[in-house]
Order: sequence, then structure tokens, then C-alpha cells
Amino acid sequence: MFDRIESIVRESGKRVRNAVSFTVEDKGTKENLVTSADLENELFLKKELTSLIPDSVFKGEEGDDNDIQERGYTWIVDPIDGTANFSMGVPMVGISVALFKDGQPFIGFVNNPFTDTLWSAEIGKGTFKNGEPMHVSSRPAANGLFCTAWSCYNKALAPGCFRVSEKMYEVCNDIRRTGSAACELAMLAEGAVDLYFEVRLSPWDHAAALTCVKEAGGVFCGIGGPVDFNKPSPVLAANNQTNLDVIRHIVAEEYGDTKPY
Repeated sequence: MFDRIESIVRESGKRVRNAVSFTVEDKGTKENLVTSADLENELFLKKELTSLIPDSVFKGEEGDDNDIQERGYTWIVDPIDGTANFSMGVPMVGISVALFKDGQPFIGFVNNPFTDTLWSAEIGKGTFKNGEPMHVSSRPAANGLFCTAWSCYNKALAPGCFRVSEKMYEVCNDIRRTGSAACELAMLAEGAVDLYFEVRLSPWDHAAALTCVKEAGGVFCGIGGPVDFNKPSPVLAANNQTNLDVIRHIVAEEYGDTKPY
């Protein structure tokens, strides 16, 4: 089944890469965009993935926001993570497909079709980049790259995010913000970056990539508890527990143990 999912994800990537004359609309705010390519790719992924497991549930960004099944299989899918990038020609885009089994992460794929990069993981079997095994880095926070964003869809949350970024900037080597949470977390899994924080992500943004992070030896959490895979949640992640504790301390100074929404 892993190989069949990979084939579907790669085909969806080709569809996104070759998309032309797509339409662009907003979903309530000028920052939250959706294209006709998002909608078409989600329909393709839903049809193909659910056909692999007929009783499976589908949870996708552009519809079908179902809860994760405690028994059985659930797909968590973002057809294009980084829609603003995609719509403007920036080649940092992730197609994110996670499969949960009995309520827990099981398989994850993140595909950037514009760089021909496929990150993948299966619980208990490791994480891979284009078929080659990968692992998180061993860098300390002082030498590490920190990925973050500033709550573009709800800019009322941005000031706290900026304060966290300012404090992290003093701690780490430098900061990156690419516009695709799935790709950034996948890069953490491969050891290209080392620390991560976003105050609000939806499950389809992170479910597949966090499966890769977990299998690559990384660690992650939410604010005051675990990451919520059913609804929007803060996400803190790092290459090791020491570095995660650095982020948690700075985030706790800003938010305490309660997410701000």
C-alpha cells in the first residue's frame, strides 16, 4: 500500500506542476487563497486514496473536515500547502498526504513537485527523501535554523509570534519562512533545519510532515500539551528534546500553557 500511495502522490504532483489557467479566489480574507488546482487535486486525491481503503475517512483542507477515526483509517490531506506561493509562481509547495491508523500517525508523504522532492515515512520503518534514508540533524540551537510564520490568516495573533521570533533570533543561527509548513517540517526531518514554531496550523498542514519528523528522530508538541490532529493547533518541533525545550521555554514566556485561540 505504501508504494501505491506514493504513486498517487507523485501523480497528484504532476497535476499541480502542469496546472495552467487556474483560477484564484479567497476564502474570506485576502491572505487565505484557494485555486481551482487546489480543488481539482483534492478531488483526485480523495477518489484515489479512499479507493485504496474503501471504509477510510477523508479529512481535507477544501472540504470533508471529518474527525480522525479511533478505529480504522483516516486520510489527512492538503492538496497544495503553500497556495499563495503556487498562485504567484514561488516553487515552495507541498502536497501533504497522511494516513492515520486507529487514531495515530501511520504513513506520511510530502511532495514538492517543483523541486521533484518526495519526503516519506511509515511508523517503525524510518523516513526517506526520494528513497534515501534521512535523519534529523544533531546541531545545537545556537547553530540551528529556525522556521516559523506569523499567523497570516489571523493577523491578530501576529504580535505574539513576532515576539517569539525576536527571542528565538537571539538564540539560533538564523530564521527561515518559506510559506509551506509541510515543506519546512519535512526539511526539519531531513536535517536541513532544526527548530520550528507556528502558533496555529490545521491538521492537513502538519500531519504528514510530523510523521516524517517522528520517524526521523525529531520531537514535537503543542502549547500545554500534544499537537491536536483534529483541529487547529500550535506546533513546536525540533531535532532533539533539548532544542524543543528551548522553544517551549520561549513560547511559554509569551503564551503560558494555553493556546491563544
